[in-house]
Amino acid sequence: MAVVVAPSPNWPGYDMTEVFAPLFLGTVVSLVLTGITIMQAYIFFPSKDRMFLQIIAGGMIVFDLISTGLIAEGVYSYVVPNFGSMIPLGNLNPSLAAECCMSVFIVFVSHLFFAFQIFSVLPHGPAKYVVPGIVAFFGTVSFAGAIGCVITMFTQSHNILTDRSYQFSVFVGIAKGAAAVADIIATGALCLFIKAAHASTGFSKTNSMLKRLIGYILQRGILVTLIQVAFLVIFFTTSTKFAWLALHVNVTRIYANTFFAMLNGRASLKETTYNFNTISGGKSGTYNNSTNTKELQFVAAPKASLDDKVVPGIVIGRTTEYSTDA
Repeated sequence: MAVVVAPSPNWPGYDMTEVFAPLFLGTVVSLVLTGITIMQAYIFFPSKDRMFLQIIAGGMIVFDLISTGLIAEGVYSYVVPNFGSMIPLGNLNPSLAAECCMSVFIVFVSHLFFAFQIFSVLPHGPAKYVVPGIVAFFGTVSFAGAIGCVITMFTQSHNILTDRSYQFSVFVGIAKGAAAVADIIATGALCLFIKAAHASTGFSKTNSMLKRLIGYILQRGILVTLIQVAFLVIFFTTSTKFAWLALHVNVTRIYANTFFAMLNGRASLKETTYNFNTISGGKSGTYNNSTNTKELQFVAAPKASLDDKVVPGIVIGRTTEYSTDA
């Protein structure tokens, strides 16, 4: 029968910095990002966008909140009931494995959403189907690899943290690598299209709007790509440490945050356009010069290839010039 000896009052404890610092710090950051996501969702809802977009946005915030709760429970199980013990680290807590499920679906939905956006904005031609198809393909490969990670986390929980299995490493490489490629292609395709639209329009306010739009897309793409690449580098260069957990617990938050930021960022474009519109089709605005009121149509380049296209939450339609004279 094992005898448990209580530590003396002067016991200094164990230095668990190398073990729990990444998970703890990552959790603190994730709580902050979750708060930002909640605020972003509060700004977005209620929305006049199409129902499918509202459902996606609702799923994003729900999965993000569930993910945060699962992370908190996982950290609690390691540092509170089993304080000072290394034995629990022999197995991955089921809550952290379940959290990975939330991350899988948020990342996959994000990739499919941007593939749809690319399909919507590109003019008819081979690129209209090839580019979004490539993004969807790599997004699906990432999804398949992530599902493999989740299954491995549940079935081989003892080979995740302290004794990482080759199978788990392969699935992680596939999931994160394919996700990074999908994000790079999606960001590049949208920016190139908007840049082309910017070059073809002769209206300064439309140009300003398109520049801002490129900025939003680049910021989103760079952020999610950096976190995926950084995760891969840390994961494969520190095979015996837990530094990768700091990024792992924040992937869901980064994708959800950038998703809402893209949607809510549309409001600031009002400053540089006559009218702000959404994927829902929106309503035309009005211009009042004290003597009469004139209807304003959607602002964009006058070329037919740019008419009625959707750019991440922005509807680009036809441009009509108006005189302020009565």
